Amino acid sequence: MEELILEIYFKHNLKDSLVDMLLEDGFDDFFYHKCSKYASSSLLTSPKEQVSGRQEYGLFRICLNDERAKFLANKFLQAFGTEDIKLFKARLERFEL
Repeated sequence: MEELILEIYFKHNLKDSLVDMLLEDGFDDFFYHKCSKYASSSLLTSPKEQVSGRQEYGLFRICLNDERAKFLANKFLQAFGTEDIKLFKARLERFEL
C-alpha cells in the first residue's frame, strides 16, 4: 500500500481542536511544527500581524494511506473550511541504505 504524507497548515488557534480530532480518530504518530504565513497587509488582521507581515501558523505532518488522507482532509475541511487551514499531500518514499 502506497504511503502519503499529509501536510496540514493551520492558524495556530486551531491547534488544540485539531490535535483532539486526530487523537479521537486514532492518529497518535504525527509531527507538529511552528511556522508563519506571510501575506499582504490587507490579509493580516491584527496590529501585530500587520507590523510583522505574517500570521502564526502550525503544521502537522502525518504519514498515512490515500484513503485515510481523504477521510482526514474531508473531516478537517468540513469542520474548519478553507480559509484557516490548507491541506497538501505528497507521495512518500522511505529512505533506505
